Amino acid sequence: MDRAEANSIRVAVRVRPFNSRELAETGGSSSAVHCQSSTVFIDEENSSSSKSFSYDHVFSQQHSQQDIFDAAGMRLLENALDAYNGCVFAYGQTGAGKTHSMVGDMSGSEQGLLPRACCKLFEMITERCHKDASFQATVLASYLEIYNEKIFDLVAAGGGGVRGELQIRLHPQLGAIVSGLTECPVQSFSEIDELLNFGAKRRATGATQMNATSSRSHAVFTIQIRMVVTKPGSSVESQARIHFVDLAGSERQKKTGAAGDRLREG
Repeated sequence: MDRAEANSIRVAVRVRPFNSRELAETGGSSSAVHCQSSTVFIDEENSSSSKSFSYDHVFSQQHSQQDIFDAAGMRLLENALDAYNGCVFAYGQTGAGKTHSMVGDMSGSEQGLLPRACCKLFEMITERCHKDASFQATVLASYLEIYNEKIFDLVAAGGGGVRGELQIRLHPQLGAIVSGLTECPVQSFSEIDELLNFGAKRRATGATQMNATSSRSHAVFTIQIRMVVTKPGSSVESQARIHFVDLAGSERQKKTGAAGDRLREG
C-alpha cells in the first residue's frame, strides 16, 4: 500500500443489531439494511427494489470490535510512528453505537477502537525500541469535551467540581491549539485507562427517548507521540498526534423527545 493511499480520508459504516426498544417497536421484524462487501443495501418501503451505497469499509452485525480496529486502527498507528498525524471521527444518530465503537467495554472483549489502539501502540513502541536502540518515544494524552460550544478539560482536577472553560489559540508554529489543556505523560495502557475512566465520569450525558445515557457533548481524546532517533553527533526529533473524536448524537427532536436543555445540546 503506497503512502498516498495510507493517508487518504476513508469512510466506514457500521450497522448494529436492533436494541430492546427497537425490537419491541418492530415486533422482531427483520432489518431493512443489508451489507455485502463494501456496500450497504437499504430496502425501500412498499417496493421490491433497494438503494445501494458504497464505502471504503462496511461492518455488519457479524463484525467484531477487533475487525473494526484491524481495518481502521492499525493504519493510524503505523502512520503515527512514521510521524504522520491521524484522526478518527465517530458520527451518527443518538443510540447508533458511536461510543461503543470508539470506547466500548474497557475491561472486556468488547473494547473499542481507542483502547485497542492505545494498547497496541505501546506494544509497537516497545518492539521498535528493542529492535533499534537509537529510538526513543514519549507518549502524552489529553482529553477534552465540547459542550454547548464551550471547551472543557476532562482530566484537569478542578476544585469544588467547577470546570474552567478553555480557549482556542493560534500558535505560530503549531497552528490552532487549546490553551491550558492538560497533557499527561503516560507509559502504559493502564495509565491511559485511568484517564479515560476519570474523564468519562465528567463528560456530559443525559437521557433521551432513544438512549438512556446519550452523549451530550463532543469528546476528543488525543495521543501525542514524541520520537527521537539518536545518531552519532546528532539526533532527529519527530512527533505525531492521533485524535479520537466521539461526536454527540445527531438526532431528530421528534424521535428523541428532547426539550429545554436537551434540545439545545442536540
